[in-house]
Amino acid sequence: MTGPVVTGPVVTGPVVTGPVVTGPSVTGPSVVVAGGGIGGLALAVALRGAGIGVTVVERTARIAEAGSGMVLYPNAITALDAISPRLGRAVRAAGHEAVPGDTRPTLASDGTTLAVDAIGELTRRFGAPQVTLLRSALQHALLGEALAAGVDLRTGVRVDDHADRGEHVDVVLSDGSVLTADVLVGADGVRSGVRRRLFGDSPLLYRGYTSVRGRTRRSGAHPNGFIASGDGVDLFAGPIGGGHLYWAAKIVAPPGVWPAMGPAAAMPSLLDLLAGWHDSIVEIIRDVDADGIVVTDIVDRDPIPRWTSGRVTLLGDAAHPMTPGVGQGAGMALEDAAVLAHHLRSCSDAPAALEAYSAARASRAADVVLRSRRTGRVDKESGAGEASGAPRDFSTQDEGPMTLFGWRPPGHVEPGRVEPDRVEPVPV
Repeated sequence: MTGPVVTGPVVTGPVVTGPVVTGPSVTGPSVVVAGGGIGGLALAVALRGAGIGVTVVERTARIAEAGSGMVLYPNAITALDAISPRLGRAVRAAGHEAVPGDTRPTLASDGTTLAVDAIGELTRRFGAPQVTLLRSALQHALLGEALAAGVDLRTGVRVDDHADRGEHVDVVLSDGSVLTADVLVGADGVRSGVRRRLFGDSPLLYRGYTSVRGRTRRSGAHPNGFIASGDGVDLFAGPIGGGHLYWAAKIVAPPGVWPAMGPAAAMPSLLDLLAGWHDSIVEIIRDVDADGIVVTDIVDRDPIPRWTSGRVTLLGDAAHPMTPGVGQGAGMALEDAAVLAHHLRSCSDAPAALEAYSAARASRAADVVLRSRRTGRVDKESGAGEASGAPRDFSTQDEGPMTLFGWRPPGHVEPGRVEPDRVEPVPV
């Protein structure tokens, strides 16, 4: 097949100004990606770099610049570099790259330092840094690279249904048009319609806490951010460049209570919970940019052993929604994109390529989902943990999270070593 066949009206995406650099000519299978989020756009960039024709279908009218901040750990940056070195450079420039000497403290609520995390040493140990940035900055970098590569982006329309015909897959869009392609990838988020059609409904599991996130000016006391814990509340803050920090508060609560408040009411309620905390911590929350507040309950799903059926597969949150416990939601989606593009490029049999991708990714993603679930717990009473000096959030020096960061893409060979093509963490 030479590319998707479109019937019916075409919904165009955002207007692109300036020169557009098209990607390589299409030589491989054609792929339709449901969802234009981080994972979907990353996959599209990787596929176009491999000469594969790709259409991204995004239900919103414009690719959203929503959300607050995020951390990309070394495995995520390694995946970005594998997808496109230019994209990796753009993402580093868009945020704050930890450099040698940078540290991040773990604090008690009274401001006492419990531990210090040497985040600036990650590049030396793993060949890639930690980068903190706004989610919108990552989305903007991915969108720009996708459009420059010649990705067919269709916005304001969603994937409503699909039918695997054996030799191809028909993808039915909400505007009545049908795309015919070799592969459909469901990158359509935690409430993925593609997943539901493949494997049926499975419940989203509320993990006992909600999240309030925002951004503020950079702290003089904590320029590289911090982790802090108190009764029923955990805080994380990290620099995002431009003299600003983003922060995220995890709060023990029944489901639905905090999202029902909305951002405006959530902020004074959060500040009430932080009464008595050290002012160097509270000032960061108090000085929030009112336009950037996000409130969401934290959910995940139990892992599933395979993500593929015939010519259809899943990627990112559609395959493995997880809590932010070890900061790997985006990282796992970027790894997925790099691995799936590799298998589609390397194998002429599309269903076999999808099965190989699923086999390579499902076990690792399941481990990270469960690790995030354990690590991300928020205690209702944290006195014992603070007295022992044991932070509940992970340190990049802990043995468990460290095994995450050494991931390498398929085909990667360490200098001076010859290894079989495989995808696994590098032991620490």
